[in-house]
Amino acid sequence: MGGGEERRAWITLASADGAAEETLAVLIGQFGSAQEVLRRAADGRLAVWSKSTLNASGRHPLTRPVLAAIEAAARDPDALLWAIAHLGLWSLTPLDHAYPAGLRDLDPPPPVIHGLGDPEALVQRRAVAVVGTRRPTPAGRLLTTRICARLVECGAAVISGLAIGIDGTAHAATVERGGRTVGVIGAGHSRPGPRAHAALRDRIAGARGAVVSEHHPGVRASRGTYPRRNRVIAALGDAVIVVEAPLRSGALITARHALELGRPVFVAPGRVDDWSVAGSLALLRDSPAQPMVGLDELIADLGYFDSTDDDASAGSQIDGARRPALAMLGPAERQVAERLCAGPAGLDLLVADTGLPPSVVSGAVTLLLLRGWAQPMGPAYLPSGPLAE
Repeated sequence: MGGGEERRAWITLASADGAAEETLAVLIGQFGSAQEVLRRAADGRLAVWSKSTLNASGRHPLTRPVLAAIEAAARDPDALLWAIAHLGLWSLTPLDHAYPAGLRDLDPPPPVIHGLGDPEALVQRRAVAVVGTRRPTPAGRLLTTRICARLVECGAAVISGLAIGIDGTAHAATVERGGRTVGVIGAGHSRPGPRAHAALRDRIAGARGAVVSEHHPGVRASRGTYPRRNRVIAALGDAVIVVEAPLRSGALITARHALELGRPVFVAPGRVDDWSVAGSLALLRDSPAQPMVGLDELIADLGYFDSTDDDASAGSQIDGARRPALAMLGPAERQVAERLCAGPAGLDLLVADTGLPPSVVSGAVTLLLLRGWAQPMGPAYLPSGPLAE
């Protein structure tokens, strides 16, 4: 049989309720292919094997509910596959070249990922997970928005869990700034999470992002599905940023998964004795997580200052040390910043030298001041931060 049929069998087997990746690894390792597992399930040989086999813990490899689910899948694979196709989902398995490399770091990796939107969103050159509490403070929401705005400027996709709170803020801020974001949900696509985020899910999928799940569309969220989702969030990102996390926050699970995978974790510290960051502070105390002390410092720690956009600052005489920072700016900000790097200038001189409208120059200067990349000196402005010599 061809690879397409094995892939179809793989998705069918992964869709059986309770057949987690550990179970699939055992079965495919034992019988050689998903097709063979389903054949044995259909004619009763899988049940005979399970009843006559004990694993290292002295138990049968398949519980009765899981065995029944696999046998049902083998009898009617079209029903499971139709539910996926009916929702317009695409599916990726470890058999596929396009399967995200980050997920292969999990042991074992999710046997299937179902998604809406653009699958390319899962394989961006830069991707960072931004997570936190479902009950954020206004300051936490604002910081999340600022973080995501900077990540978009760096060309990074933002990964989060599509929950109410910091997750939803991260997704919305990314979409509003024209960036790509990936929402990882803790249930199937037929029950994708908070009703309040229905419109946000559509916006994510329509903005070259993706909403993904490792579960068959009919799976309901449970206490166990959310921690599983968190490991996927951690694996898809180059790093994890924790904005606000109380002591019992799922964001801490994501952070611990990231640390186990060797991903860096950055934590916004917050105030001592503040419940909204009690888990964040504990994470900083008890793990190798690093404090996030500023947005520029965060971008530097992520290594996003180290490589430049080949098209950025083309033809500019700016020295190489400043080019990574300039590559993050919009066209007007970059033009004003390059002029400031050549020497102090007031608003009138900036307008004359750049040829930009006064309102555009004023707005660009304001943004550079907010970043800390420009500083006033009387009526003139000087370069600051990464633009300073």
